[in-house]
Amino acid sequence: MKIAIVGGIGSGKSIVLKKLADMGQNVCDCDEIYADICAKKEYIDLIDKEFGCAIDGKIDKSRLGKIVFSDGEKLKRLNAISHPLIFARLDGIYAESDGKLFVEVSAFDETMVVYFDEIVLVKSAADTRIKRVANRSGYSEEYIADIMSRQTSEEQLERFSDFVIVNDGDEAELERQVEWILQWLG
Repeated sequence: MKIAIVGGIGSGKSIVLKKLADMGQNVCDCDEIYADICAKKEYIDLIDKEFGCAIDGKIDKSRLGKIVFSDGEKLKRLNAISHPLIFARLDGIYAESDGKLFVEVSAFDETMVVYFDEIVLVKSAADTRIKRVANRSGYSEEYIADIMSRQTSEEQLERFSDFVIVNDGDEAELERQVEWILQWLG
């Protein structure tokens, strides 16, 4: 069973994934997989040809982000290139798991729904998310709000989700919700 852990920036996906790992579950992070893919020359060349955003043999992620997040069709094109590569890696990781794999997906969209067996949304109040990200990154609140505005909204994510974790309480409450999901999944 492949279970996506989704949510906007600052919602607490990484904390939920860490709790799952601490509870002995198989976990992985799509951002780490994508970072590895982005280091491959073939991928860099393909993305540079498509979007013109490589500098010194590396993908300029800031430039790529500005290109794809300002044009929905370009984002779809990037996803059409990157998702099959990410899913192939996930399939390999899943094959080595005990039949259950929790995957943190920071850039979840509706095209991924068919890949995952279950989807867990981690959500939190917008002001809480902004404060969390500002504290860990030093980004301005305006910049963080801009990132949030370009992500799939919590309302949209909730439509696809099988479970919702509300991460506005303390750590003990978050852990109780994670344990409940594990019990439900069996």
